[in-house]
Amino acid sequence: MHLRLISIPVLFMILSSCAEITDLHCANINWYDFGYRTGLDGKSSSVVTREAGVCRASATLPDEDRALEGYRAGLRAYCTPRNAFRVGQRGEDLSTACTRDELSVMEQSHLVGLRDRRLWQQIRNLERDRDALRDRRDNADIDDDTRREIRRDIRDIDRRIDRLEDRRLLLLALLD
Repeated sequence: MHLRLISIPVLFMILSSCAEITDLHCANINWYDFGYRTGLDGKSSSVVTREAGVCRASATLPDEDRALEGYRAGLRAYCTPRNAFRVGQRGEDLSTACTRDELSVMEQSHLVGLRDRRLWQQIRNLERDRDALRDRRDNADIDDDTRREIRRDIRDIDRRIDRLEDRRLLLLALLD
């Protein structure tokens, strides 16, 4: 019985503080910037609508029109081939928030970005392997034959890295 009496006031305090946080958030939001960032991230306009709904329930009225204006501007910046390349480099899928026509123009750049990411990852893995071999080569406890073999392996990795970097340059030339 005492637990219930304690729990109700505690629950009330928690809910009150959540409402205060929401009120504070909604009072300080720059609606255009919020919409712009949402669009620039390739998110759905429903994110803007949902946030406006949360703020409508608070003491601050949202400027949903301003947020949607920012959203459209952000989405225009997102739905470009240049951005599609960056999305691919991050290993992410393209957002379906763009129109079919925009997506068809973005697709090639996105594929190039994905391929560039894979090449970059291969280069990083080879660099780690090379660093490990260098550490092993510098170990005073190995014989000369093993040291020569390690040097040969390092040169082989360097050549492989050079070839991958050349492939990256050719790939990036496709974007120009």
